Amino acid sequence: MAKRAVGEAAALLVEDGMTVGLGTGTTARWFIEAVGARVADGLHVTAVATSLASATLAERHHIPLLELEGRGVDLAVDGADVVDPDLRLIKGRGAALVRERIVASAAARFVVIADESKLRPGLAGVVPVELLGFGVHRTMALLGRTGAPFTLRLDANGLPVRTDNGNLIAEGDFGAIADPEGLAAEIDAIPGVVGHGLFLGMAALAIVADGAGAVTRMEPGRVLPPYPDPRPHDEEVT
Repeated sequence: MAKRAVGEAAALLVEDGMTVGLGTGTTARWFIEAVGARVADGLHVTAVATSLASATLAERHHIPLLELEGRGVDLAVDGADVVDPDLRLIKGRGAALVRERIVASAAARFVVIADESKLRPGLAGVVPVELLGFGVHRTMALLGRTGAPFTLRLDANGLPVRTDNGNLIAEGDFGAIADPEGLAAEIDAIPGVVGHGLFLGMAALAIVADGAGAVTRMEPGRVLPPYPDPRPHDEEVT
């Protein structure tokens, strides 16, 4: 219910004629479906997908897709694994973190959507990193010097996960991250790293819902007045 609520609330931000960045994952899915419903009702938009999975879902809902152009996008909406009060994020569970960062950074406005379980007083937990296959052992050794042991993400068959870009995903569990900006700079400086899941200073707005579907809006450092529920009160949400 929470994921659907935030997806539908974020879809209300989409205006006719916009180019929209479509995130990846179980929460972004509800945003894409809600935009698709508005397209079916006559909304005219174009979109840039951050993954093959999101592109497939957008096509299913007849949302016209574009390559990312030089002018960027008007609005990007995506989920997150962790959100702190300053809207600093950890992302990457869906292994689309590099494409998500490219689209989010190209957006005039980047909005994160999440259920309230993703809220934390500070960033903590597993940080995904996308890296090249070439020299992976050296890259992993250097990542291990940043404060946490790193391992490659494996699929159900025990094989390394590959991103849509053909790269690998490594993960380091940092616990509480005292200096996210410093850690991001350390990881960025390692040769072989393509991108990481620390999205800092990028989100302008967070739309968060509790288990009952009640939606709250947050800007960095503050909670905004209640957000109107876009659903009819008698609608059954599954």
